[in-house]
Amino acid sequence: MPFIAGMRVLPAVAVLLSAGVTSAFAGDGEPETGLPESSIAANLPYDAARASLAARGLTYGLNYTGEVYDVVSGGLSNGVTYNGLVEAYADVDLEKMVGWKGATLHANVYYIHGEGATTKRIGNIFAVSNIEGLETFRLDELWFEQALFDDKVKIKLGALAADTEFFVSDTAGTFLNGTFGWAGIVASNMVQGGPAYPLTSMGARVQFDPTENVTVLAALFNGSPANPFADDPQEDNKHGTDFRFGDSALLIVEGQFRYDVGLPGTVKVGGWRQFNDDVYTDFLTGEPVDGSNGVYAIVDQQIWKGGEDKGVNIFGRISGSPDRQNPMDFYFDTGIVFTGFVPGRSKDAFGAAFGYGDISSRLVAAEIAAGQTITSNYESVLEINYTAEICPGISGLPVHLESWRPGREPRRAG
Repeated sequence: MPFIAGMRVLPAVAVLLSAGVTSAFAGDGEPETGLPESSIAANLPYDAARASLAARGLTYGLNYTGEVYDVVSGGLSNGVTYNGLVEAYADVDLEKMVGWKGATLHANVYYIHGEGATTKRIGNIFAVSNIEGLETFRLDELWFEQALFDDKVKIKLGALAADTEFFVSDTAGTFLNGTFGWAGIVASNMVQGGPAYPLTSMGARVQFDPTENVTVLAALFNGSPANPFADDPQEDNKHGTDFRFGDSALLIVEGQFRYDVGLPGTVKVGGWRQFNDDVYTDFLTGEPVDGSNGVYAIVDQQIWKGGEDKGVNIFGRISGSPDRQNPMDFYFDTGIVFTGFVPGRSKDAFGAAFGYGDISSRLVAAEIAAGQTITSNYESVLEINYTAEICPGISGLPVHLESWRPGREPRRAG
């Protein structure tokens, strides 16, 4: 079973007046400064200009993520790779800026560079890193959101990424393998990987919060973020400015329930339907299939809390899709994260996670009938990492190990 060793560093760097690590508009920002909760800019002199812009409704920032991976065994070849991601974002509170109550704007752009281990060294299904992508400047999300009825209803329109809101486990976000974000089953089964990093689709999302504990999300996307028949969707929509309309639709619906019975937790249940009738075919017969679909469930649960920053959290996700036309018909992942256990390092976290995807038996049968050699009918990954906060705004990953079992012969991505 091959192994990958890696390291990630996530600094927030200075831009224009100053910058931050996460979107201040998301609710983490301090109104007196316009800075996110965690930023290297917090250590700089007070920025009156930035605070003034924030008071008028404009917050912005610049993030940098850099990764080094060493493929120790297995795959196409062994060796070291480097890939990085520059992200710039801006958020506009239109109520503060022009008096438009409940209205907001958001935009973010990427510069993806280097070459990830999946592309260069492995070619597996579950991407080693969640920031790997084709080297390019790219527009990511660009949307307008309107809140209504005392913020109980929020309608978002524009170029949207489904992986920022759907099929998301907060605990799983600690891990780097791409499948712990946009799960391998949806990345494999949706047309061109679905509207997920680094691609978006034009769409509309409605969020309904009937109570503090319940949220219902529903989104309708243009069914493909790039030409549905392109060999490489990232190359086809290279800069994220191909605002496609007219592809058959993709519908995603999710319900969320948050509870606090002794310790807090969240349960999510969702499903998706891809209406494309000209993309999917039966693996065995080659006959067209009327779209595709899938269902999923997620649990995030804190199982122990020992102080303000010390705790243990677990997660689990499970999903299924019909095996007739979907490359992956079953998926689950699970993991555990320990936070604040190192004396004097309350923000440090240690975790382990496992993901598994079952390859469609009909696809395997079709490949065997075609004379292909099948090495496995599943793919799995085990990840262990330790994340350390170097200082506010800069985190490092001094220990990161992945072990994977490929579901196919290694191949170069793209």
